[in-house]
Order: sequence, then structure tokens, then C-alpha cells
Amino acid sequence: MPSPEPVTPPRAIATPLDYPARAQGEEQVVLELTINEDGTVRTALAISGEAPFADAAVAASRNWSFQPAHRGGRAVAAKIRFAVRFLPPTQDTASAQAGAAAPAKIPSAVTTPADLAPMQEILVIGQKEPLKHTLGHADVHDMPGAFGDPYRAIEALPGVVPIASGLPYFYVRGAPPGNVGYFFDGIPVPYLYHFAAGPGVLQPAFIDHVDLYPGAYPARYGRYAGAIVAGEMAPPSYRFHGEASIRWIDSGATIEAPFASGRGSAMVGGRFSYTAAVLSLLVPNVSVNYWDYQARVVYQVDAKNSVELLTFGAGDFLSDIETHYRNTQGATGESIPQPVRETRTIVDVGFHRLDLRLNHKLDRGNWRNALMFGYDRTGADNGNVTVNSRMVGFRSEYRQMLDARTTLRAGGDALFENLSQNDSSGQAARAEGGTAIDDDATDHNVRFGLSRARRDFTSGLWADFVLAASKNVEITPGLRADLFMSGGRVALAFDPRISVRYLLSKKLTVTHGLALVHQAPSFVVPVPGYKPSLEGGLQSAVQYSAGLSYSLPSGFESSLSVFQNAFFDMTDLIGLVQLQNTTSKDEPDFRATGHAYGLEFMLRRSLSRKVGGFASYTLSRSVRSSGKLEGPATTDRTHVVNLALSADLGGNWRVGARWLFYSGIPTHVAYVAAAKSPPRTPAFWRLDFKVQKRWYIKRPDVWWGLALEVLNTTLNEEVLNGDCNAFACKFDRIGPVTIPSIGAEGAF
Repeated sequence: MPSPEPVTPPRAIATPLDYPARAQGEEQVVLELTINEDGTVRTALAISGEAPFADAAVAASRNWSFQPAHRGGRAVAAKIRFAVRFLPPTQDTASAQAGAAAPAKIPSAVTTPADLAPMQEILVIGQKEPLKHTLGHADVHDMPGAFGDPYRAIEALPGVVPIASGLPYFYVRGAPPGNVGYFFDGIPVPYLYHFAAGPGVLQPAFIDHVDLYPGAYPARYGRYAGAIVAGEMAPPSYRFHGEASIRWIDSGATIEAPFASGRGSAMVGGRFSYTAAVLSLLVPNVSVNYWDYQARVVYQVDAKNSVELLTFGAGDFLSDIETHYRNTQGATGESIPQPVRETRTIVDVGFHRLDLRLNHKLDRGNWRNALMFGYDRTGADNGNVTVNSRMVGFRSEYRQMLDARTTLRAGGDALFENLSQNDSSGQAARAEGGTAIDDDATDHNVRFGLSRARRDFTSGLWADFVLAASKNVEITPGLRADLFMSGGRVALAFDPRISVRYLLSKKLTVTHGLALVHQAPSFVVPVPGYKPSLEGGLQSAVQYSAGLSYSLPSGFESSLSVFQNAFFDMTDLIGLVQLQNTTSKDEPDFRATGHAYGLEFMLRRSLSRKVGGFASYTLSRSVRSSGKLEGPATTDRTHVVNLALSADLGGNWRVGARWLFYSGIPTHVAYVAAAKSPPRTPAFWRLDFKVQKRWYIKRPDVWWGLALEVLNTTLNEEVLNGDCNAFACKFDRIGPVTIPSIGAEGAF
């Protein structure tokens, strides 16, 4: 018999892969890859390695290309093993760039379909971005007081000042909640949190990590004069798995399954609340309910193209029961009052998103085009006020490595909105001789436009270059141009920005950022379907920050930043409340100029370690001026401190605690001069607690567990308003706002 022809195994050509943003530490993943005759990856299976590294490697391998295996000069399919070694950002990043895998020099022997061949291995090294803070899955899951919610956990980051304890709306570097943009995988989201201090509107399994850009954010994001909170979607794992949680107020689940021989993946999840049944035991006249859903389908058409369908949405309902009396005639003709119970809808909100994407792989980059459909709605006061927004949008994002030192990132988007806004109470006021709020009014208030329909159009173009000026210096200049059209009014904005990153040593990095940003008029907090008109022009802000980060021994990371933001023509309805209380002017001006500056510090060690924790501190001042009024903003807090500790007690028990402290806010005073330096309300602090236990059926993916978590375990009350005169101060206390969570969770 003739001897078999030798087989030349596949050889890697391009293996782009990023260090997972939600990950910590080193990890090696071994993949079993089936390589087609054309060099594309047919299937990928993680033989070893834990999440999120294994999931990231499997997802990225779909875009890898190989020189195929050959037998006798003919290309054949082959199965090989491929090792991926991940190193955290604390290592020397000079040898590998983010998004590219550098070949390693450590071969070992594995089998191919025909004979033995050396295993191929790549090295992936993470890279720091001091201009942003990133929260990974482990930090979020184990953070006390966050309830495992990625978006809610940003409260613990430096620069973030809560409006009130337990309420998931924040000031970030002086910018009010209405000026903070919320995104999920590039899609704007009207609100992130369910009512009654509830969880986020997206299941944690769908979120890979959350980035907080407190200022000078990338050109990709725009139209916000404050910070950006961006959640990035978890990549498909192309394996059958799921997770679920059952708590005393709600239940949620997520499941993912591959199809088409591993070329596709489908994932679906959702949450439903039975808060109304629980709350009725404590407050019989109040009812709160919420729900959300998410679904994604990904299909790899060929080696360079994939299609993806993403849809998600949420709804919240708040009502109460009013009792009034109606006179009825008795048997003897007398009038008898009878109690009548009537359910009153306070707020009924919801939104839906449908996003269809086409992803195209380039030789040294990628190109994504997406078509989005959306619907937002808010109803209140038993339907007397209803706002709706139907929208369709398109966006395109392009990334290309031009050479070893230059990467181009560019894109554009357009959004058409049909807003239907009705305020029947305003129409009633007009019928009685009053004045309804109208777009064409010429008073000094923000024009809410609740009495008529409106069509809006917004579009933008953006680009930036990541330039490696030298081995240790990286410069990213960018420009964004946005067009706003609303109710016959037009506004144009040009937003330049630049960031510079200096690698002073392997462990020390310095970063500067400067940006001009614009935003249309905004409300106190985002409201689905509601969008103020362009009356009064755009808001704008100049954002500057400088920061450094240093890698300490034993896995500790530290960062220190200073910032300064200047705001112009702000529609900050909250920040001016205390100042406007000092004047008797009938029509206060809601437009204001603002200035925020401060210092931020953070020391952290991953909460997933045996002993982990963090310390964050913000020293800041936020001031507002409007006409003759000038002084600290209503929610200005000089000091904000977060301290957290989480420890593995052994036996799969884990316990953690977080201490939050912030100083008081300005009080209401009687004179304009006194408003520049008013007395403060008392400081507030609280202690959050979490304990959890897991039982593993098959490590590391199959397990179930129990968790007990309490926000404000100490039952502390908070002062959110104060009234002072020359002799004394009077404070209004609320609470205690204490939120317990007891539940079971599991995964397979």
C-alpha cells in the first residue's frame, strides 16, 4: 500500500481579538477550530478556559482567516487546536495593539485529522483608556447595592453624584440627568431603570460591559452636553446556555442556542415584575409593575459578512387608588354618601427598539450598517397627558487600520421622528381662558410643545483618527457635525475634540481630553416620547479633563483625574430650584450658565478576586447663574465617597459591603446675595450589604445559588430640602429608602 500523503496543517493569517473589557487577570483559552477549504472558520468550541475569555475567543474566531490545510497540493478541511493567552492591561502593551493579536512563541503538540502538528497560539494584551471607567461582569455582580445590574453600578464611580439615595439618576461632573446620554450597543435608550428604584431595563446577560465617559467622549457619541453611559452587547457564545433569577419582586431569564451548524446564534431574555402584589401588602393603595424583553439573532453569511437582528423594550406602570364619596338616595329619600374607589393611572411608560444590522469584515477593520425602528410612549394623569414618538433611523460605523500607526474611525446617522403630543388638561385651561403651553409661545420658559404634533429630523457625521505619534504617545483628534430640525427650526453644531495618551512607563499612563459638545433642549430626566422643541437654541458645553493611572502590585489599579466643564444655555430645571426660590419673579428663566470643576480618585481591585474592593472619592463644585441669580447648583455636593469590600469566605460563600457618603446640598435662603454661599443640609451616609452562596453542578458554567442584598441596611433618613433664615434652618427628611432583595439564581 502506498504511504498516505502528508498533511500541511492550517496556518493563521489574521486573528483579531480584543481583551474582554469586563475581564480581570490572565487566562488561557484552548479552542478546537474546524477550518474550511477556503481558510474560514466553520465551527469553534472552547476546550478550556472560563468566561468571559472563552466566549470572547469563540466569538472573535468567526472572523479569523487561515491558510487552509493541504494534502498533496490540494486544500482540505482540517480540525486544529488553537491557544489564546490573555494578559491584562497591567502588562507591557507595546508589543501588541488593542484589537490585534500578536503571535506567541510557545508551540505544543496537538492532533489534526491526519497527524501531529504544533498548536498555534496568539497573545492578546489589554489596553487602558483613562478617559473612561469600565465596569465588568464580575464587578457588577458582586457589588453590594447594585443588585447585579450593570447600569445601576455606575453610582459607585468617581464623578457621579446621585440626586437621592436609591434613585438611579445621577449628576455626572455637574451635568444633570437630562444631559447624560444612555446607549446600548450604539442605540440611544430613553431610560435605563424601572420605576420604584427598580433594576435596569436590560438583562445583565446581554451586556458585556458598561463604559462611563464622564467627559470628552469619543466622536462616535454625540448630541449630549454631559456624560455618556454606554453598554456594549455581549458577543454570542455559539453554545447552548442560559441563566435565571427569581427575586421577591421580579423574575428574569435568558437563554442562548446555536443553529445552522454553529453559523448562527439566537438569544432571548426578559423580566417580569410582581411588585404590585408585594407592595399591596405594605401600601394597599399603590400599584407598581414593570417588564422588559430582549432578543438577538446572529447569522454568519460567509467569512466576511454577518447579519444580526436585535430587539428590546420595556414598560412601567404606576397607579394608585383614590376614594371619594358619591351621594345616593336612601329608602326614605335622604342623601347617603357612599365611598367609591377609583384606580388612577399616574404614569404608564414604555419603549421598543428593533435594529437590523449588516456587519462586513475588512482586511484590517470592519464596517457596520444598521436600520433602526423605535416607539416611545408616556401616559400620565389617567390619559390626560400622552406623548408618543415613532422613529426610524439609519447609522453606519466604519473602522480601518490604515497602517501600523494610524486607525480611522468614522460614521454617520440619521433619525426621523414623528412626535404626537397631547395635553388635554392644557386644552381645558385654554377653554377656560387660560394659556396652554405651546411651541410658538414667546415667554422665557422652555417650550415643551405638549399641544401639537411635530416632526423632527436629526443627522450627524463624525470621524476621528487614532494616531501613534511614537511608541509612547497616542493622539486622537476628532470632529462631529450634527444637524437638528424641529418644528420649522434648524440648528447646526460642530463639535471638535482631541485626546492625548502618554505612556510614561509600563505602569504609568497620563491622558488629556478636550471637547466642545452640543445638545438640544432637555427635560429633567429622559421621558419616553417626550422631546422639547428647539426654542431657545442648543445647549453647549466645553469639557476638559486630565488624568493618570498607575498599576500597583497585587492586582490593584489606581487613577486620579481633574476636570473642568463650562455649560451654556442649559435647561437644567433641577439645578436652579434653590436659586429661583430666592426671587419672586413670576416667570423664572430656565436657561442657565454653569461651571463644574473637581478632582476624582479611584483605587480598585477586582471584586471577583478572593478579596477585592474599591475606594472612590469625588471633590467637586457645581455652580449655576441665571440673570442676577448665582450660586451652587441645587444638587451640588462637595464630597462623595464610596468604599466597598468583597471577600470569598470559602465553600462558595461570598460576602460584601459598600459604604456611601456624600455631603449636603445648598438650602433655600431668602436673599439673592445669600444664595452665593448658602448653608448646607446635613450629610448622608448608608451601608449596603450582600451575601451569596453558590452550589456548582458542573464547574464553571452549571450552578445555582442564593443571594441576599440590602440597600441602606442602616435605615438612614436623607435630607433633600432645607429652608434657612438668619436664626435657624428647617429640614425636610425622607425615608428611610431601604431596598431589600432576596432571591435565587442559576446558570447552565
